[in-house]
Amino acid sequence: MTRSKKRMGAALATCSMACLVTAWVGSTSLQAQKQAVESTTDASLQEQYDAAQRLQSTQDFAQAGFQFRLFLAEALYRIANDRAHIGEYSQAAPLFERALKLAPNHDAIRIDYAEAALAARDYSAARLNAEKQLALYPADCKTSDCEAMHRTLGRALLGMGDAQHARDQFEAAVAIHATYGNGYDLATAYLALPDTKNAARIFAEMLAAFGDSAAIHMDFGRAYGEADFPEEAILEFKKTLAKNNTFPEAHYSLGAAYLMRSGDTGFALAEQEFHTELRLHPNDAYSYSQLGYIAMSLHHLDEAVSDLRRATELDPHNPDNFLLLGQIYSDTDRPADAIAALRSAIAVTTDPTRNHYQIRGAHYQLGHLLIQSGDLAGGRKEMKIAEDLLLQNRMLDQVYLAGKPLAGYQFPRAADDTSANPKAVAVEKDFEKRIAPAIADSYNNLGASAASEKNYPEALDDFAQAAAWNPEMEGLDYNWGRAAFAAKQYRQAADLLGRYLQAHPDASGVREPLGMSRFMIQDYNGTVDALSPLAEQLDATPLIAYAYDESLIQTDYDRGIDRMVRLEKANPNIAVLHLAIGRAYASHARDADAEVELRTALRLKPEDTDAQYVLATVLFALHRPEDATPLLETLTMEAAHQKDPELYHRIGKLQLVNGEVKSAIASLQAAEQISPKDQGIHDDLEAALHRDAPP
Repeated sequence: MTRSKKRMGAALATCSMACLVTAWVGSTSLQAQKQAVESTTDASLQEQYDAAQRLQSTQDFAQAGFQFRLFLAEALYRIANDRAHIGEYSQAAPLFERALKLAPNHDAIRIDYAEAALAARDYSAARLNAEKQLALYPADCKTSDCEAMHRTLGRALLGMGDAQHARDQFEAAVAIHATYGNGYDLATAYLALPDTKNAARIFAEMLAAFGDSAAIHMDFGRAYGEADFPEEAILEFKKTLAKNNTFPEAHYSLGAAYLMRSGDTGFALAEQEFHTELRLHPNDAYSYSQLGYIAMSLHHLDEAVSDLRRATELDPHNPDNFLLLGQIYSDTDRPADAIAALRSAIAVTTDPTRNHYQIRGAHYQLGHLLIQSGDLAGGRKEMKIAEDLLLQNRMLDQVYLAGKPLAGYQFPRAADDTSANPKAVAVEKDFEKRIAPAIADSYNNLGASAASEKNYPEALDDFAQAAAWNPEMEGLDYNWGRAAFAAKQYRQAADLLGRYLQAHPDASGVREPLGMSRFMIQDYNGTVDALSPLAEQLDATPLIAYAYDESLIQTDYDRGIDRMVRLEKANPNIAVLHLAIGRAYASHARDADAEVELRTALRLKPEDTDAQYVLATVLFALHRPEDATPLLETLTMEAAHQKDPELYHRIGKLQLVNGEVKSAIASLQAAEQISPKDQGIHDDLEAALHRDAPP
């Protein structure tokens, strides 16, 4: 947009908000439209929503807004929890954030958010929310919530590699309640420090408190193994088997510990344990996976493929088996199978940070295979993802420099299979579908309230949220578009109001703000389309008529200039009309007529730099540089006063066109000094310097 349009735009925007139909600001009849909403089947939520609607119907908008916020906070909290429980944390997190924005003092929301983030390994969000919640508790807090937040914060810190502060949090949790889980967490923090002496002390205390069983030694072995202490892990797994030789996953875990300790030299011992595990528990995916890895390492590729395929059947969500299959297929010149396996590995990797961004290799290898197969675009895309993950991996490694990395062998834990439960997913989605209209309606009403208070950023956000939950909501585009118009977000307003008009062709009240929005983004054809049906009524609002006439000048000069002249005669004291006619005349070489109009504009508004600039161009066209030069000097002083690079730039270009090269260089250098990254200014300055250079 040119500077002249920007300056005129500011005046027009101010006038349009004062002159157009502004009853919508503060009027609930246009904005707060109750939707036909199905019962939420949740009694407390339904009660809150109905209460908000009743208050609104009595025009108690303050209390209605309070109730709408309560309803939204609880509804979004419920959906966030449900999504987290079915494994959709990435969708749950922003809902937790929204719920907390609406109800910042709602303890349950923050506690559940912290725990959901921890479960999804979003350690930064878990830490932030646990810390905020703990800050609300007294120093001597002994409640179960306080215990839970110490435990959550400790696990988040441990996940981020801060074992020392994690230990402090676990000690605080143990001090509140010396549970098995709190003791186990404390021991794992000691192992991560690493401090095996204190870890062993905690384990001994746990044995005394909870009994000497196969299960407890299994847990101890897992802790040692995950902390990369294979010798200690082997001892604990052997103790497990001494108490119960058929304990599930114990033989597998002992085999994994042998591999961790001895690598290739431990293949024989490990393989024996894996086969024993499968004899006792034939569907152990971990054992098949490790047998496949051993067979692959020994180049028994058919056996490896058989074991790994079985592992993928039993555990289709583990990317490691697909990665190994992809490597085998690639090495044996089976590119189609390799591509399929690598795509499967990528598809089931929900956490790219797993095993220090191990999935990066899949993207890299897949990229190579796709390029070799002729899919250059797909291959380059995968290579770019691999590069991005490599950078993220390096950043992550900086966090872990002071700590000990986790082992690469998996020690089984109890799985949470809620995300794989189709019934749970169906229930959650059905609830969302039924409550979405009420959520959208509530946000729409909050947006109306914010707009009535001229809090347009909040109104726009509320309307956007309403659209996210119910994009087909009747009247939403109108409300949202009017808020965008009032907030001077003209492109957004043009899109929304245009869409509303398309759906409601008879809604004449939307045409003025739509036309003005399109004018402000220099969509002159769109402005004419919007305002033409109102053409005979526009003269009552001169600045809207001006926008229409100016747009006509740009699209149909003769009609536009005729209308603009009539408008000027009816409103001779509006400077912008004289400026518009002067600019139009100048564009059609009617320089003498243009001078008259521009001088009238300056008489009415002497400080108007747009009129001064256009007049200077006209005077140069009339071969009167002696009259134009004082105007340029005035403009230069104004540019210096306003520190306006665009005005300097325009002056410099005009000076260059009229042969005042050194003056042009000075103006363009001033523009570049204010705006050094403007490529247009830089290019014009280079051209001026080139013209000034000696031959």
